[in-house]
Parts: sequence; C-alpha cells; structure tokens
Amino acid sequence: MFEKLKSIFNATPAEKLGIEEKAIVQTPLPELPHDEGKPDASPFDAKRVDTGETSAQGVITSLLDIETNGQRNDAVALRLRFLRREPVLDRSEHLIGYELALRNRQSLADKMPDETVMLMHDQMLIKSILDLGIERLLQGKLAFINISPVVLDHPLLERLPGKNVVLVLQPQVEFADQILARCQQLKEQGFKFAVDNPRNRPEYVPWCQIADYVRFDISRTDALELGKEIVALLKEAVRPLIAVGVNSEEHLEACRKLAFNYFEGYYFAKPQLTAPHRLDNHRLKDIELLNLVRSHAEIKELEESVKRDAAITFKILRYINSPVNALQQEIRSIAHAMTLLGYDQLYRWLTLLLFTSEKPDPRSQVLLKNALVRARMVELLGREKIAVADQDGLFLVGILSQLEALLNVPMETALDGFHLPQQVTLALLKGEGIYAPYLDLAIACEEFEQDQIEVLAAICGLGAAKVNAAHVDALVWADEVEG
Repeated sequence: MFEKLKSIFNATPAEKLGIEEKAIVQTPLPELPHDEGKPDASPFDAKRVDTGETSAQGVITSLLDIETNGQRNDAVALRLRFLRREPVLDRSEHLIGYELALRNRQSLADKMPDETVMLMHDQMLIKSILDLGIERLLQGKLAFINISPVVLDHPLLERLPGKNVVLVLQPQVEFADQILARCQQLKEQGFKFAVDNPRNRPEYVPWCQIADYVRFDISRTDALELGKEIVALLKEAVRPLIAVGVNSEEHLEACRKLAFNYFEGYYFAKPQLTAPHRLDNHRLKDIELLNLVRSHAEIKELEESVKRDAAITFKILRYINSPVNALQQEIRSIAHAMTLLGYDQLYRWLTLLLFTSEKPDPRSQVLLKNALVRARMVELLGREKIAVADQDGLFLVGILSQLEALLNVPMETALDGFHLPQQVTLALLKGEGIYAPYLDLAIACEEFEQDQIEVLAAICGLGAAKVNAAHVDALVWADEVEG
C-alpha cells in the first residue's frame, strides 16, 4: 500500500492526471522530515496533501483534484462532508465519548478504494474536527477517530488534544514495526489507541498489546465466532473491549454476555420491547404542568400546582439559578422564578423534566442528553427558515421525538395527554408539516444515513458547513444545560 502511495506522491502532477504539463499550476507540497539512513520504504513517506480547492478557472491546484479510479474528486465535496457522531457508553450506560467521522469508512473503501483518497479523507476529518473546536465539543470526553497509518506522522495530528483522543487503526502486517513504534511515540504524548477487529493471528498480538482499547464490529461476525476471538485475545492481552454497531437491546445483551466493557451505538434511543412502560406519577404530574403552561394559566395557579410537588419545586429553583440562565437577581419565590422564565422557557424546561425520574436512571440521562442535542440541533437548523412565530415548535419537536424511547410506549400513546400545536403533532405522528424536514435531518445525522442527509439538507436549503456547525453547537449547548 505504502509503495503505491509513494509512487503517487512522487509523480509529477501531469503524470497523475495523464495530461500535458502546461495545463497545470503546480503548488509545491511540503516534504515530510527525512532522516539520514531512513529506509526507502516507509508508511510515512507520503507528502502532505494540500486541501486547497480548484481555482475559479478550473486549474488543478491540489491533489484533491486528481482523478482516482476514473472519477474526479471534487475538493469542495470532499471537504464539506457531514459530521457523524456515535456515542460510546460504559456498562453502567454512562457516556464516555463519541466516535467522530465524516462518513462511513467502509463505504468509502467500497466506493473509492484508492489509498490516496483514504489519506485525503483522514486529513479532511482531522481538519474538520479542529475547525469545529474539538476541545469545547468533547468537554473532557473521549473522541474515537478512525485513521490510516500514513496520517500518524502528519502535523495536523499534533494539534489534537492527545489526552482526549483515541486513534483507531486497522491492524496490518506490512510496516507493522514502524507503525507500532510511531504509535508508542504518540502514546508518550498522551494519545490513546484502539485496534479494530484484530483476528486471532500471532502477527496481530503486538497491535493488541500496544492498544488501550480493542474494538469489534459486531455486525461482521456471529456471536459464537466473536466469542472465540475474544477468548483468544484476552489470553494474549487484557484490554477493554468496545462493541461497535450496538443498535438494539438484543445487541446490548449479547455483548454484555461476551464481556464487552463499552458499547457504541444508539441502542438506548430505541424502545425496549421487554421493559415496562415508564409513564409514572412523576411524569404524569409534569405533563399536567406542561398543559397548564401551554394554555398560559395564571402564574398563581402554576405556583400552586408546582408547590404540591417538592421535587419539582427544588428542580425549578435549581434550574433558574443555573449558569445557562445567567440571571443576576435574587429569586424571591416560585412565582417570581416563573415570571422571570416566562411561559416559553418554562415549557421548555418542563419537557426536560420528563427525562428525569425519582430514582437515578443512567439510560434516561443519556437519552436526555441525546434529546437535548437533537432538540437544539432541530432548532438551529430551522431558525433561519421558519417564521419567528413558529420557531418555538422546533425545539419542542426535537425533544418530544424521543418520548417513545423514554416512556417505552408507541408515540401515539406517549402524546395522548399532551395539548400540542397541530404542526408539532403532525411532525411527530406523521412526519409531515413545517418541522418535519428539520427533525428528519437531525435524526439522519445521528443515524448517519449519508444519502438521506444530503437529500434532506438540500430540502432544508442547508449546506454541510451549516449542518456540521449546528451539530457541534448542539452538543456543546447540551453539555452546558446538563452542567
């Protein structure tokens, strides 16, 4: 692979394109540092790939514009990919981090198998993560980033916050010693490593020994075969195991039995078929209050209703004094707190209470986090497109879209006690109306349906840059609200 990369990068631009030299404006590409006595063949011999765009005259100015496998790769299209986040949870269902990607690497390999394109993809991924502000995005959590070995020696990598970054690699035999030596250098700088789907082969043992995590895509093999792989691995190197692609309760239970430590996927956002309904007295009381606020009941009536529930009284005082509200004056009473919040903010806050229960529930907490991200993202995506009078419905649609998973009942049943605006109900029950495209786009970004994302973004009149910015801003905002 690396010999092929070396020949590509060492060729002249004309040789790469198969056209006349005079048609090219050559942009020099900076060389990697070269040590005396370094072997000719190395996984780090590739020159840097400039991420510049094609000029207005259509002149080639960077390797992003070369043709690969007969197809021209548009620089802007490669850069403006939609960000994917996939949550990683521990056995107690607490969120420990996210895998961040611009698209599914497997589909990238299927469609554009050339190693040059994979290299460019990885550089674009790191650049995108840096541009979006990874440190404010992570808030102390881990970022799992799947990369190619060639990128391990790239200057962009040095700009990532090593203590929060887990670099994910596919194990390989070629250049293994050099790659693992570079991994060790990066570990000394604070980076962590994960190895993906190592097979039960002696040559992969060193990869597992240097790794901080070992990941298995549970869709790639059956449970019996996977169990054998795990047993063999743990004999050679005891490492925390991450199950990737856990998107149902059945997946979760199977992976628990296989001794996985962490689970990546959106299983928590799906209804649990065998679990009881969660429409308890606490949530029924909350829905009653929501309906009073929705009908703009008198503050005195709202205050009396809140005072009958000590837990809600405490929570509303805690919320009103949280940094996210930035209120500068002393709160004299529940009525005063409600007056300061106003009906719209109070309604928004009460919807968050639906995701809390009298007993600590990690699943509800992670579901709340996902609902907050989705609600805020829907709001950000639609706020420049929807009439001002209708904008409050965007957040409401986003957060209530998770009710089915929260209460473990069909959406029709979950909404039965609510008095909601018609357009909100239309979006939640039928996927129609003014809010539906923005809700669908936010969900597609979670599930990373790339083709669907592109279609929905076009329908909403939004580009990838706008969608990615909304995605990251929503993640940061959700952390601030929870804090």
